[in-house]
Amino acid sequence: MIKQTPVGSLPRSPKLQEAYNAFDDGNLKKPELDKLIDAEIKDVVTEYEKIDGNPIITTGEVEKPNFLTYFLEKGFIKLGKPNQSGRKGFTIEFEGHHAREMAVLQKEQTPFKFAHYGDEWLSTLKKYSKKAFKATVIAPSAVSLIYKDEIPGYPKDQFIKDLVNECAKDIKKCIASGATEVGMDMTEATYAMKVDKTGKVLNDMVGLVDLVCAQLSPEELNKVTLHTCFGADNFTNHNYSNFQDVYPALLKSKIKNFHLPFASLGEGNFEEILKCIKNNINGKFVYLGFVSHLAKDVELPKRIAERIELATGVLGFTPGVSECCGYSPFCNDLTTTREWALEKIRARTEGAKLAASKLKLN
Repeated sequence: MIKQTPVGSLPRSPKLQEAYNAFDDGNLKKPELDKLIDAEIKDVVTEYEKIDGNPIITTGEVEKPNFLTYFLEKGFIKLGKPNQSGRKGFTIEFEGHHAREMAVLQKEQTPFKFAHYGDEWLSTLKKYSKKAFKATVIAPSAVSLIYKDEIPGYPKDQFIKDLVNECAKDIKKCIASGATEVGMDMTEATYAMKVDKTGKVLNDMVGLVDLVCAQLSPEELNKVTLHTCFGADNFTNHNYSNFQDVYPALLKSKIKNFHLPFASLGEGNFEEILKCIKNNINGKFVYLGFVSHLAKDVELPKRIAERIELATGVLGFTPGVSECCGYSPFCNDLTTTREWALEKIRARTEGAKLAASKLKLN
């Protein structure tokens, strides 16, 4: 069999999207939102259970306002206009299409602690399914972006210590809840090359990941999969950074398992991407996104299988199979539907089965 993993996020239903907006505006109480989230997780799990050959499921991250700042008391991030002046928080610009501005840590929020952890709704998933499941957490490098200016009495060095502890705790709580795998989202790795082409920011980010790894046991670290991508929001990337810069830097980290984009970077780059990974992987394991989150058409299983076979031939081993990026990292992305995302996942599982047969891995 070929290993498979989902990225994590699935589009929320229109009803839940409206509820998140109402909650953020103060027009919906938390218990009412929680009831909708519970029902939504049940729906996600039920649909996952129907997909033949899908070995691991998630909550779809429907319980999170987004993948990026779920750890805050209210982590909702509105859809903003691109290239606006006067922003206070770190802002991700999506190729001139729109922007997402992160919150700024305030004095009253110190010392820094997570308000929410990735395991918060895993008991709900387990209530509706007995299948192996994947939890998702945010990378420390993303969390670090909320510390904008020096806070009196709370220097950045202390903040970094606190955030590393909290990120390690986030992973440990997910594993303690029974997660077979914990996906660590680090989309900011590719964005780092957009804001600093020297690579220093990226290397500093990898350093933060390594600090978290140092707090994990070998068994815990083996359950972590680091995922990066080039953005996924309203069918738009936040950049098209050079994978030749990003992938080697990540593969040098203490992480053992990786989840990297492939199909969305274009067929003309396939062999170059694979050679880059082969030259830097050093005995680690990699899942590749053989299904593109940016292609609106659902790929044929045969085409997915061909990509897996190509990768196996170049890498010398069969990589894990997944999608390039989450299908709806932000709760207020109205451009995708869960039905479309599930069709993509079905195609992924069928493509993996077909490739396994051709490669005689059954």
